[in-house]
Amino acid sequence: MNAEAHSGNLLLSQSVSSKSLHQDSAEISSEQVELISEYLLYIYVNDKLAGKVVCTPTFLPELITGRLMTENGITPGSIDSIHILEQHSKAKVFVAPAVWENVQAAEDVIVPTCCTDNATLLRANKGGASLEPIPAHSITSEQLTRMSEVILARLSEDTELHRATRSSHSCVVIKDDSIIFEAEDIGRHNAVDKAVGYIYRNGIDPMSTALFTTGRMPIDMVRKVIRAYVPVLISRQQPTVQSVDFAKSYGLTLIGNLRKDSFNIYSGF
Repeated sequence: MNAEAHSGNLLLSQSVSSKSLHQDSAEISSEQVELISEYLLYIYVNDKLAGKVVCTPTFLPELITGRLMTENGITPGSIDSIHILEQHSKAKVFVAPAVWENVQAAEDVIVPTCCTDNATLLRANKGGASLEPIPAHSITSEQLTRMSEVILARLSEDTELHRATRSSHSCVVIKDDSIIFEAEDIGRHNAVDKAVGYIYRNGIDPMSTALFTTGRMPIDMVRKVIRAYVPVLISRQQPTVQSVDFAKSYGLTLIGNLRKDSFNIYSGF
């Protein structure tokens, strides 16, 4: 797959004027605060508008690859090329004709940045891409402990955009007890898609990885990870009842409530 990387010069955040009210003294002072920026990306597949997504404009080829994979089951091998026309807020994606014949454009809506059950960019004619169980895998408590230590060490340092704005989510890819990729985004779903896109665009076996997300783990987030065949999803947040049931049904190891001295294992162990 060919992909044009964007320049990285798009606006991620910006300093704006604000007034701060100090409640203890009732005084008002002026200050500059850094606010995260929203980037609306129009995604065209085989020259047809397939959808729009509000995102943070980093790792855009990874975002598109991951979104097509986690929402529609379109494997990167079916994607011929991705071209980012960043100043026009457009991405042109070309997929194999046989793949395009089996999908149809979704409604022309903006994908929410934070709500669950995001609208998919494309929908299969028969109601969506099929979901297969994650292949059997085993993981030990020692492995989970090492992963948690790596994650907590990274969280203690914070990430660049979150440090500046306190408004971003992040997702990291863990392999062999190390973080090999990290993405930030205004939307937690987007951050996960960027991570999945990185895995597949770099030919990494997804079964050898785990994902950590700073966001919540509702059923649509769990479904994304299952569709990507990543066997472990970790968060410092809690899952929902439905996402735990879903994870159990499809063989996902689901970890939540990550803290310095403990975490909860909800499925797959």
